[in-house]
Parts: sequence; C-alpha cells; structure tokens
Amino acid sequence: MLPKGWKLGFRNKLLVASLLCLLLPASITLYISNSYTEHILRSQVVQNERRSLEQESMYISNLLSNLVLVSNYIQFDPGITLILKENWQRSKLHQPDTAKNVLEFTEVTEKLISVTSMMEKTFVTVLTSDGQYYSNDSYAKLDVGALMLQPWMEKARQQPAFELYWAGVLDNYIPTRAVTSPQVLTIARNLKLSSNSTYATVIISIAESRISQIFNDNREGQETLLIGPDGTVIASRDKARLGQPFALAHELTGTADSRFMDYRNEQYLLSSLDIPYGNYRIVSLSPYREAVSQISATHRWSTAVQIMSGAFFLLILVLLVRQFTKPVIKLDSVAARVEQGELGIRSGVRGYDEIGRLGKSFDHMLDRVEKMIIQIKVEQAQKRKAELAMLQSQINPHFLFNILNSIRLRIMMRGDEENAELLFSLSRLLRMTIQQRDEYTTLHDELHIVRSYVELLNFRQADEVTLDTDCTSESLGLKIPRFLLQPVIENAYIHGLRQESGRILIRTWTQDTRLLIAIEDNGRGMDEVTLNRLRAEVGSEPPELETMPSSRLAHIGMSNVYERLYLTYGSAFQVTIDSIPGQGTTFLFVLPEEIPDQG
Repeated sequence: MLPKGWKLGFRNKLLVASLLCLLLPASITLYISNSYTEHILRSQVVQNERRSLEQESMYISNLLSNLVLVSNYIQFDPGITLILKENWQRSKLHQPDTAKNVLEFTEVTEKLISVTSMMEKTFVTVLTSDGQYYSNDSYAKLDVGALMLQPWMEKARQQPAFELYWAGVLDNYIPTRAVTSPQVLTIARNLKLSSNSTYATVIISIAESRISQIFNDNREGQETLLIGPDGTVIASRDKARLGQPFALAHELTGTADSRFMDYRNEQYLLSSLDIPYGNYRIVSLSPYREAVSQISATHRWSTAVQIMSGAFFLLILVLLVRQFTKPVIKLDSVAARVEQGELGIRSGVRGYDEIGRLGKSFDHMLDRVEKMIIQIKVEQAQKRKAELAMLQSQINPHFLFNILNSIRLRIMMRGDEENAELLFSLSRLLRMTIQQRDEYTTLHDELHIVRSYVELLNFRQADEVTLDTDCTSESLGLKIPRFLLQPVIENAYIHGLRQESGRILIRTWTQDTRLLIAIEDNGRGMDEVTLNRLRAEVGSEPPELETMPSSRLAHIGMSNVYERLYLTYGSAFQVTIDSIPGQGTTFLFVLPEEIPDQG
C-alpha cells in the first residue's frame, strides 16, 4: 500500500494504469524484439561472413588450382619430359650438345609461356640436375646455387614423385621480379625416373599480392588471412604479418568454424574455412560492432522511431485523459465544497455519457438534500412544540395520580383495604399507560400490568376471573412490546368468558432462541367458522395500514397486536389460534428472544 502522501487521485490512477498498460507490454515487446534481433543479427553476420569466405575461398582455390594444373601439365607433357630426360641423360654421360640445348630451351620456354599466358604474376621455373633452368620469364636471372641452398628447397627435393610440396609464402627468388612481387606463394614438385632418380624440379610461384588483393574489399577493422597448416600467415593486406604466426590459430577447429570471442578488449567474430589445397585455411577476424554496424544503425533508427511515436501517442493519451476527466475533477471539487457546508453550489456537469448523468444526479441530490433540510427544520420546530405540549400535559396526570393516592390513603385509614388495593391497581395501571415512554418492557412488568387489569375487571363484574401464570425464570427477563398481553386478556374476557367467571392461564417458556407465550381460557370456545374468520382477520400476512378501516384503527384489538408485532419483528414471529367449542381458546405467540434493531 502506498504511503498516505503518495495516494493518487482518480485522474492520476487512470493515467498510471494507462501508462502501465501501454509501457509495460511495449517494454516487454521491445526487450523480446531486441533479444531476437540480437540473435538474428548474430546469425546474419555469421551467414554473411560465411558467404564472404566462400567467395574468397573460391577465388584463392582457383589460383592454387591453376598452379597445380601447371605442375601437372609439366609433369605429364611428353615433349617437356622427353627434353628434360634427354638433358639429364647427356649430363650423366658428359655429352653436352650446345645447339640442341638451345633448341630445347626455346621449345620448353615457349610451352611454359603458353601455359601461363593467362595467369598474371605466375612464375614457373624448371631446375635440372646439372644446374640449368627453364622459366616462363625470358628475362629471369636466377641464382641457381643460392636457390638450391634454401631450406625449403632442400625439403622440396626430398618429396616423393607426384607429391606437391607447399612451401608457403617466400621472398621472391627471382631478382628481376622481386621489386613488383616481393613475396610469392610457392609450390614445388620433383620429376623422377622409374629408378627414383630426380631429373628435374618444378617450382611454380604466384605473387602474394594476387591472393591478398581480394582482401582489399574487407570492412574497416576486418582482417582476412590465408594461413598455412602450421598457423603462419601466407597472405594478408598487412605485409608485415606475412610469415608470422597467427595469434588465434589454436582457436580454429574443424573445416568450417565461426565463433564470437573477446579479443583485444572487444568482441570479435572469428570465422575460418578450409581450402582444398596445401591444408591452407582462410581466416576472417572482424569486430562484431563493425560487422553489424549497418544493420544496427537501421535497427536503432527503427527503435528510435518507435519510441518517438510511442511518446507522441502517450502525450496524446495524457491530454485526452485530462480532458475526459475534467468533469470528474469538477465533481470532486464541488463535493469537497459541499463537505465544507456550501450546499448551494452545483456542479453544472451535463452530458449524454455516464459522467454527465452522474453530474445531473449529483445536482438533483443536492436539491433534494436542501429540501430535506428545510423539511427537517420544520419537523424539528414542530417536535419542540409537541414536547412543550407534552410537558404541559404531564401536569394533569400528576395531579390525577396525587388525588388517587390521597383517596386510597383515606380509604385505607378507614379500614377498607379491598377498595384501597383497587385504587392502587388503577393508579398503577394508569401510571404504566400514561407515563411509560419505552416501546418495550420486560415480560415480568407486563404480567404486573395484566394482573392489575384483571383486578379492575373483577371489580366491575360480580363474577371473578382467575388469572394464573406459569412462567419460566429465564423468560421473565426478556423484553416484549408494551401492552402486548392486555388486548388478548381483554379479548378472552369479553369473547371467550363472555364477561362471566372463568380462568385465564398465561404460560411462558423459551425454546431454541424463541420466546413462547400461550394465553388460554376455559370459556365457550369457537366453532370452525368463527375460528377461521378470526384467523383470517388476524391472518399470517402483514396488514395494509393504508387500506385498513378507521374503525379498526380506533380500538385496541387483535389486529392492533398483530400490526405491532409485524412492525417490531417483521416476518420473524408467529401467531396461532386454536379453539374447541365448550372448552376454551388458546392464543400462542412465538417471538424471537432478541428484539431486532430498528435502525
């Protein structure tokens, strides 16, 4: 629960609820969208990098494939192999033939030039065992002695027949081409006789720039390399890295691999793809931020547009809510002023919607309240007048009670105890009738009133009526409406005993939170027709006071008793009447022990 100072008004609650209902789903949607977008971005970057590597791999594979094809051409061309074998044979027999050597040199050179004519910056050299060489470059000046001492050359000459030796990237061994092509990627193959004697070595090289030029289209910060099986860099835009070990070579696994990793305090995408020649692998290392820069920019713009649109519509929502709740705020202000006592103020809020009808009803309610206040003031004035009149009227009963007491004392002094007791009963009955203002009395006091009433009845008639009571102690303290029993006793005396001598028995007891009062007489009783008429007159349904004849309202009878019971208990009471001709009549009242709150 919010602190008291933080309690919100209706308008603010509506605004907060509206904002929550809009912002919360929007935030969740944006969060989920960003999460999925991040996942999609990563997948897209990996796919893009994979396609780029595949294109670059295809280009490099074609270059290396051409080198292999040239090597195969030299090895399996009958003209070239025949010349090389004859040259080896003459060298072994120490039978040099200068003229023939010149012709053969021209023939082999032309073939080498022809096979590499469409291959830019590709250098082919065929070394014979006697130290001669053939090349596709007529101007090539080769230091064969120095070349033969190179470590890679020694490894190449140890290769078996038909095996290619991938020497990797080397400094250009052709001095005349070292300026334009300082580094070359080189392969070598030994040409051997059936006796496993090497009669020539084929060296084919391609300028490293032919390979690395495809990397020039890489994004800023992206680094693409061609690395050898030992992890050294073979081709790169950064020439300083050639021949150097690749720092992340140990992270490469499988023939095709892509992974995100932290490198140089930044997240990078490391991708690699094997090339089907020389166990070479093309590797791409690009910053993730740069890889997704274009897509991220589009996503950021899209998110910004969504946020600005959401903020704009939220502003419109706030303005609309403020406009729609103005009548409510006005009603609240009017209600506060009414609470301070300004009953003459009116809201003036009207309309065809619920708030308009509420404002109209509120104003009508204030009109009725004002009329009721005026009516209450009039009634209060009349009540004060009635109270004054009642106080004035109490003077006469007091005078009457004093006179009756004086008469009773005088009669008692003369020794007439019977008449003195009769006057005492009359005085007590009148006092209970006139002075008691309470609507309810205890059953004990009500029995005293009934006994005084019976004593007065016996004084009027020659035949006495005997009143007996059989009441449980717990029932005597319960409250009942005043003068509930007297009309029933009177009815029993007049209609049951026919104003003759007889016996009236009052029994009271409690049962299941109910008070039961039975009044029995031993009079003549009633036949079935008379009993049904009396039951219908008293009835179990509440009487219609507006339509009741004035004659019935004027005397105290059974209908009056039923009416008072209904007004007091509602439908929570029961009255049953039973009678047997010649034996008497019984009235049974079943009342709740507790009198309901009258509000």
